[in-house]
Amino acid sequence: MLQEERKQYILNLLNAKSSVTVAELSKAFQLSEVSVRKMLMRMEEQGEIKRTWGGAVSVEGSLQEYSHSEKVPKYLKEKLSIAKAAYECINDGDAIMLDSGTTTLQIARLIKKGPKRKIMVTTNAINIAMELAEAEDIPVVLIGGEVRHRILCCTGNFADEMVRRLFFDKGFVSGNHISLEHGFTTPNIGEANFKRAVMNSSKESFIVLDHSKFGDDSLSLICPIKEIDTVLTDWGAPIQFVEQLRLKGVRVICGNEPVNYWKDTVL
Repeated sequence: MLQEERKQYILNLLNAKSSVTVAELSKAFQLSEVSVRKMLMRMEEQGEIKRTWGGAVSVEGSLQEYSHSEKVPKYLKEKLSIAKAAYECINDGDAIMLDSGTTTLQIARLIKKGPKRKIMVTTNAINIAMELAEAEDIPVVLIGGEVRHRILCCTGNFADEMVRRLFFDKGFVSGNHISLEHGFTTPNIGEANFKRAVMNSSKESFIVLDHSKFGDDSLSLICPIKEIDTVLTDWGAPIQFVEQLRLKGVRVICGNEPVNYWKDTVL
């Protein structure tokens, strides 16, 4: 594969999934990781990518936000592994908050079908509330407010005020990016306020992020690294990044890769 073909391969990958690791490029190109890093360095100098811990991300702006339908097919195996790890953290009798998102939707599906039944779920996600409506023995509180049609959730002052009046044993919060420099971020200012309120109202908060969201920033800060309790991610999270989070006192739980994805998946 020629140099230009490798560059185009990287750009096509980033267009499809927003991040790529040095390890996977090394395997695809049959090059050493040192050679791959040099290639990424040159591409960054030319403004084609942004390098991160263990890989690269696209140069799309901090305002980039995908709709729910666009996010559904991305990283399905990883989201399921995170959801299973999250479910293991939930106990009978817990009052939990599920933020909107495709990974938290997978958590809701495990709750609906799993053996733990004495759980009360609060959510601002319309689709999660509809999913759990099929489980009549799982009480659900739906947070109201301004509907974000593309994201299928409610935000705004009404939603923020309602969350501040509730207290959860565990809150599961989604976002768009996490970086060591700036922390946990999302493109929408209103969503950032809501997610921050959820974390403040939770005795224990869990950030759910697949590995593609590591090493970059979105527009709005949800919280700095020092305020994060636990990060739930998948087996593809950059090892050095995970180690740095743990050194900063953050608990990191990585879900395992499913042995038989299509047999195990909850869609």
